[in-house]
Amino acid sequence: MIPTIQEEDVINSLGERQQQLLNLLLENKSGMTMDELARALGVSKPAVHQHLTTLERDGYVARHALVKTGGRPSQIYVLSDRGVHLFPKHYAWFSELLLQQLLERMGSEAVEKLLYQLGREAAVPLRERLRDKEGTEKIREVVRIMRDFGYQAQVVEGKERLPEISAKNCIYHDLAKAHREVCALDLGLLDGLLEGTVAQRSCMVRGDGDCRFCLRKRPEGSTGA
Repeated sequence: MIPTIQEEDVINSLGERQQQLLNLLLENKSGMTMDELARALGVSKPAVHQHLTTLERDGYVARHALVKTGGRPSQIYVLSDRGVHLFPKHYAWFSELLLQQLLERMGSEAVEKLLYQLGREAAVPLRERLRDKEGTEKIREVVRIMRDFGYQAQVVEGKERLPEISAKNCIYHDLAKAHREVCALDLGLLDGLLEGTVAQRSCMVRGDGDCRFCLRKRPEGSTGA
């Protein structure tokens, strides 16, 4: 997952006809031909072709199959997975519902430990990117990984002139604001990547200007939470 622009911003930036075209393909999961799209939109085939070319280039529409329509075979166009993601989702609602159930069944401390462990496990396939990197170079690569996930993160100078990680946004801000246990996921991810003890010095949901993580060498023999 490498978020760059929010889906709602993308869909709002598209022209009215392109949005209508995408809605038609969303409603017709098996796909539509250029002729069918032109008739449904009330525009010419060249106009539809132009819109399809742009949407296909950007990865929102894909060619599916050729069908016989009595004359020459016609191309079927479908909404791609990326195109589906342009439309509103309710991940936040689902996450809130799931987390609330976990808290009621397991309790705050157990959920916090679970989220920390999930963060550490999520770090495992990403460690390859840190191979042969040490010190500040390693921390900078961790920051790049965080940016891939949507964090506006950077390396900053902390106490005793040691490097720290500053994140100016939280990718699940509302969820973390309601349930502080969620912060353990960040700690687990960073601890798993840097294989050391990560402490959170500041937190935006507590009113701080950023989420700041300072890094300390793990005590010898410690296995973490």
